[in-house]
Amino acid sequence: MTDVAVEVASLSKWFGTFLALDDVSLRVPRGCSTVLCGPSGSGKSTLLRCLNGLETWQEGEVRIAGTRVRSRPGDLVALRRRVGMVFQSFHLFPHLDVLANVSLPPRINLRLPRAEAEDRAHRLLAEVGMAELARMFPAQLSGGQKQRVAIARALAMEPQVLLFDEPTSALDPESVGEVLDVMTQLAEHGRTMVVVTHEMGFARRVCHEVVFLSDGRIVECAPADRFFSDPASDRARTFLGQVCR
Repeated sequence: MTDVAVEVASLSKWFGTFLALDDVSLRVPRGCSTVLCGPSGSGKSTLLRCLNGLETWQEGEVRIAGTRVRSRPGDLVALRRRVGMVFQSFHLFPHLDVLANVSLPPRINLRLPRAEAEDRAHRLLAEVGMAELARMFPAQLSGGQKQRVAIARALAMEPQVLLFDEPTSALDPESVGEVLDVMTQLAEHGRTMVVVTHEMGFARRVCHEVVFLSDGRIVECAPADRFFSDPASDRARTFLGQVCR
């Protein structure tokens, strides 16, 4: 198995005439957590969505665990068995309880028997502190609880890479802490994670590497301690001065 979990090579993406990603190259080692940060509109979420095949691009390529990401439907199904994604707005099924939300993906995509999928779901819900709420429905949960269920659902597919797209931006401060605690545990257990976030305290404390984007380009890529203590670019210094007050 390759030691590189995610590899992006010379990736460029246009929306019409707007260049959203400009010759982006990136490598994420297996077992490492990487934060994508930068000002709004810098291309962070677009890059993340390319890693899961949710966006197509015009130039370059993406590889997950050595396998090239392609836009053909069969290839995308296989890709999403290897890549889990946690969205800002949860995307839980409102008509299913918590247990079913977590156990359904491996039943459908991995063909797990119902009992095995539910056993896995119970274990993962316990890991994210949601075991006692397994029979609740999404409408009965707080935002932080919904996001922890969404994390458990992503983990249920046993992905090689976890992607997080601003997972705390819609949450109240207390819920932010709950979700970041779960993500910290995942990082400490060696999960490969790529995280778009403005939570710079989490990035500094937990993540191995910070990738700073501006205007669709990677301006800086550095170990977290070096990025926060001695950013190499004026643009990154300005950004940190604004978000780390």
